[in-house]
Order: sequence, then C-alpha cells, then structure tokens
Amino acid sequence: FLHHNFSDFDANMVSQEDEECVELTASGEPEEAKPFDESKSSGIRIDDSVGETWRIKYHTWRNQRYVLPRKFRLRTEENARKYSVWSVNFIILASAVNTKMLNPNFAIMCTPGAHEDSFDSTEPFGFNSATYFLPMTTLIGVAISSVFIGKLSDRYGRKILLLILGWISAAGSIVKFYTSGTFWGFCLSNFIFGFFLGNLPVGMAYVGDIEPSKKKKDEMLGALVGMFVLGNSGGGIIAVLMNDSGLFAPLWVGAGIMVIAAITTHVYMIEPGDEVLEPGVDEKLILTDDEDIIRPDIIDKKTLWNIVGGAILDNIGSTGLFPLCLSPLALTEFYSDFVGANPPQDPIMTITAYQWLSVCVALLVIPATQMTPYCFVKLGVAGTCVFGNFCTAVVTGLLLLIGNLPSTTLAFGFFVAVMYGGFPFTVFSQLTTGPMLDSIAPEDKIGFVQGLNNAAMNFGMALAPWAFGILADYAGTNVSIGIAIGFSLLAALANSPLMWHPLMGRPKQKAPLAQRKLPSEDEELFKKIVDGEVIDPELAFQINQERGFHGKPSVVPRVKPYDEEKDHLDDISKEAAKNFQFRLELYNRVLAGLESADHDPENLVFDKDELVQMLNTLKGNDQSLVDQSSSELGEWMGQYLKDNGYSPHTTSILMKQMFMSSFPPLMRDDEFTEENVKEYLLNSKKVLSRYAEQETKASVTKTLASSMAMHPSGWW
Repeated sequence: FLHHNFSDFDANMVSQEDEECVELTASGEPEEAKPFDESKSSGIRIDDSVGETWRIKYHTWRNQRYVLPRKFRLRTEENARKYSVWSVNFIILASAVNTKMLNPNFAIMCTPGAHEDSFDSTEPFGFNSATYFLPMTTLIGVAISSVFIGKLSDRYGRKILLLILGWISAAGSIVKFYTSGTFWGFCLSNFIFGFFLGNLPVGMAYVGDIEPSKKKKDEMLGALVGMFVLGNSGGGIIAVLMNDSGLFAPLWVGAGIMVIAAITTHVYMIEPGDEVLEPGVDEKLILTDDEDIIRPDIIDKKTLWNIVGGAILDNIGSTGLFPLCLSPLALTEFYSDFVGANPPQDPIMTITAYQWLSVCVALLVIPATQMTPYCFVKLGVAGTCVFGNFCTAVVTGLLLLIGNLPSTTLAFGFFVAVMYGGFPFTVFSQLTTGPMLDSIAPEDKIGFVQGLNNAAMNFGMALAPWAFGILADYAGTNVSIGIAIGFSLLAALANSPLMWHPLMGRPKQKAPLAQRKLPSEDEELFKKIVDGEVIDPELAFQINQERGFHGKPSVVPRVKPYDEEKDHLDDISKEAAKNFQFRLELYNRVLAGLESADHDPENLVFDKDELVQMLNTLKGNDQSLVDQSSSELGEWMGQYLKDNGYSPHTTSILMKQMFMSSFPPLMRDDEFTEENVKEYLLNSKKVLSRYAEQETKASVTKTLASSMAMHPSGWW
C-alpha cells in the first residue's frame, strides 16, 4: 500500500487549491493559464476525490496502532537475541534437571528397607539392574521422542514445541510423585513423561537457525550441550540437599523449575521464522571461505551414520566411567565392604559423600565448555571428539586400577582426584557431536538431524547402564568396566575418519587480519601489496583508507628477504621520490585540516578525535605481526649493510649512530592521542622533507650528468 500509493502520491500530487496548470514558454515566460488536461498529464495530476481518499488513508495509517513482528528483533537488537538464546539454554537445562534429578536416590530406592520411601520390591531385577532400569525408562522415552521432535520443530516452529514439552514435563513431575508407591508404577510414569523431556534437538536446531558464523555457532552448540550435561548431572544436587524431605520430594522442585523455564521461554524466546540473522558488516568483511556456512542440499548419509554410530559407541563407553566407576565400584570398595563386614566398620565414603561425588562432577562441564573452542582450533571438531574418546578410556582404566587396590583413605583420595581431574576431558566427545551434525544438515533438516543425535545419545545412556548393571550382577564389576573401556576405544576408532572431513578436520590457519583480503578489495592489487611489491602510493593509501573506515587495520606487506631483492634495488629506489612527495602532501593536508578545525569548525572534514581513532585502527594491535615485521626488516638492513661495504660487525656503534640520525623518534607513546598526534605528524613531515630534498638533489645531479654526457662541450 505504501509503496504503490503514498510514494506516487507524494511525488506527483499537486495541491487541491491548484485548479489550473501553468506552463513556461521557451523564453521562460509563463503562458496563459490553461485548464488541466488529464490526457496530457501522464499521470501527474490526481483527481481531487482520489487525493482526498489517500489523505484519509494516510492519516488513518499514521494514527493507527501497529505491532512490529518480534522476529525482526533477532536481526536488529543484540539484547533481544541474547535473552532469546539464554531462555532456550535455560529450558534445556531445566529439562535435563528433571530427567536425572533423582539419580543420586535410585540406589536407595532400589534397596528395600533403606529408607521409608524405598520400593518394597524391584522384582525381577537385582540391585544393580534395578538401579539402572529406573533412569533407563525415562531415557528410552526421550530417545524415541527425539526421532520425531526435531522434525516436528522443522515443520511447526521451535518455540511452540519447547513450550508444549515444557508445560507437560512440569505436570509430569507431579504425576511421577503420586505414582512413586510401586517400582513398576514409577517406571511407567517415567517412560510416558520421558517423551516430553527430549527438547535438546529443538534447542540445537534453534542455534543453527539464528547464528550464521560457523565459529560462533560451534561455540554456542557446545555451550548448549554443556547446559544439558550440567543439568543431567547437576540436577542431582537438589536430591542431595533434600535428603531429609524424602526421596521423591525433589520432583516438586523440578516441576517448579520447569514452570519458570516455560514462562521465561514464552516471554523472551523469539521464533526466527524466515528472518535468519545475517552477519553484521564487520563479520562479513572478515568472513573467509572456510568460515562461511554453506548448507548442503541433501544429507551425506555415510557421514551422518558415522557420526551417530560414533556417538552411540561413545555413550556406551562413557557408562564405564560414570556411573559404573562410582556405583558399583566405588560404592562397593569404599562403603559396602566396610558396612557389610563382620563386625561392621566405619566406611571411608559415606552415602552422603557418594551422592555429592556423583552430582558435583557435573560442575566440571563448565571448564570443559571453555576448553572446547581452543581444542576445535588446534585439533578440529572431529579430532577433539577422538581425543575425548581416548581420555574416557584412559580415565576409566585408571579408576578401575585404583578401585582394585587395597581400600584406604589414600586410595580413595587418588580415586576422587583422577575422576575429577580427568572428567572435563572426557566430556569433549559429547560436546562435539552437535557441531559435526550441524555442518552436514540441510536448511530444512537441522532439527531432524539433531533429533537423531539426541536419540542416539539417549538410547546409549538408557540401555548401556542397565545392560552393564545386569552384566555386573552376573560377571562382576571389573568385567563390565573393562568392556566399557573397549567401547570407548572403539568409538575413537570409529570417529577417526571424520578427522579428514573438510568440515570437521583441523581448520586451516588463517592469515592475520592485516594480511587478509576483504571482499571489496581488488584481488590483484591486494596481492601485490601483501607480497611487498612496489606500487603506486596513492593506490595503497586508498586500500588502507577503506579498511580504516570499516574498522580494520592497514595491510601489512611481507618483508622480502634481501637476497630476493638485491638485484632489484634500483626498482625500489626509483619510486622513492614519488612516495616521499605523496606522504608529504598527505601530512600537509592533515595538518591543514587540523588547523582549520580551530578557526572554521563549521566546515571541518574531520576532527582530531576522528583522526586519532583512524590512525590507531590502521596501526593495528597484532603484536606478533609487529615483532615479525620488525625482525625481518632488521635482518634485511643488516644484510644490505654487509653487502654494500659497511662492515656492521666492526662498526656497530657507528651504524647505530647513523641509524638514529636517519630515524629520529616520531613519538614515544604506544597509541595515538589527541595530545601527540599533531607532534607525530610534524616529526614525520620533518623526516620525510629531508629525504625528499635528498632525492630531489640526486635527481638533479643525475639529470646534469646525463646532459653533460650527451654534450661534451657543455649542456647548454
């Protein structure tokens, strides 16, 4: 409406009071007024009734209330985007807390008579298999729903799915509390409401929707999975703190957290729709080919199943570390064997200590998420995954070894130290699956792919502990943990081929920003500058000026080795005068501009503050690049002196004196300021004037010598 009506209306409509048109003759004098001829107007004149209608519509439009669609805020408001992401992180955390919040109490629940809330019977399971069957029922529900939830969110939207899952999960915690009277009744409610706890793939798909930068997206996905792992393990802290309130009382807290998370999501989460966030101007300028996210048209099924298969093996292997190394290994060696002795002895580890050990290990996910971006750069995403698999096998093996030593306080101390020291490295493998899958997901299959990932992870987490618990009941704890170590090594082997995948291997080392071409720059010219070629100073200035406008440092050319240039020194020196004169002209203009700012502020082109910002931006802050160029330039000068008869090894003091005389200080400060910038320009002008004068004299001398050679009797 605005485009087709108001734009034409504003441009073409004449006032209502104009009843006639006035035209000019060739002499510029007005002709006699003539009645308006609509056939000759070419649409310029508008009927009064139409104009009045448009006025009414325009007035109505200007005064009516409007609601800006929230999806636009993702692209225009940084805080709105930040709060939206954190609301998604929070509801993922809340869901994970509800999934495994009661885990520290399962061993007590499955021991008849240990607590008034313990189950009377867990038939037909023994202690280990019953302890792991309880969480399995929930995780099986999560795994099954994950296959469909991601795909449903691709179709119906991320936010509506998260809200539905959140509210039903809150109600589910209350239902589970009232079905906790029997083992099988509690297992059934766990299974049913487990279907509504699988929201992780929706959250991961949301990150894939809104973040265009691969590096940032990988970090955000790692943080999101970190919140999930933190909630899975850390939710048990609530159960430990509420020991005196009953084994099932934490379910009420879980319901409350889920309600708060759902409300937060409703208020702050913004559905992206088709308004996927675009990179900002600065991000576009520094974006390189290997950072640009190019979604494939179809899923690479071979790579997909390689990742999913590796994730399943990893989750099975991780069971050996947690929970098997804690229960039954540590629980038996440092508690049960002492309590069950005849006569009973004081255990090295109490039940409360066991609970705290099992839940506080989740806090180590935080340093793991901080380390993964560094590992992604050094090892690649797949390499970090393989490293995590190996760490899981090594840490589990060490805990198995310590657990089979004589049960002493010292052995228990080493057990805790190894578990807590090694756990952050074992989490790497779980933090990498999401980024790997996202890199191969088409635009309309992000949720589906992440759903497969979550399903695989939860099937492994559900079935492996229960299967290993049965195995431990019949074959012993050591055998179970040993097999789990084998699965971790097998996971490392399965994930190894992914290290050579172009999207998952070690990222190529990027050149410093000061030596990286921006999209708007001429490729041939930029290459000449970076390679250290002699080019027109004005062209180089234009390139660097444009970089400064976009907040980027000036191009830093390579310092060619002296041996590479010694046969072309004349080519360098013959352009010196032109370069000096251009710089002098530039300094003169800047100094004149600064001076005019004091006398004619109304017409100044730039002020001192803008100049300081520009100079500091162009100077850059890459100290490694400064050190490298300084070292290479010093070596070039040393070789030049040696090659041109100066004997720097015997006249080093003299060389220093000559050098300082030729290059007096321009300024002592590390950065340009409004106080030192003028002095810097004057000092630079003074030095360049001397060099320019020398070049002028040398040029005149050469001209005279050439003329004398052509006219032996005199140049005149």
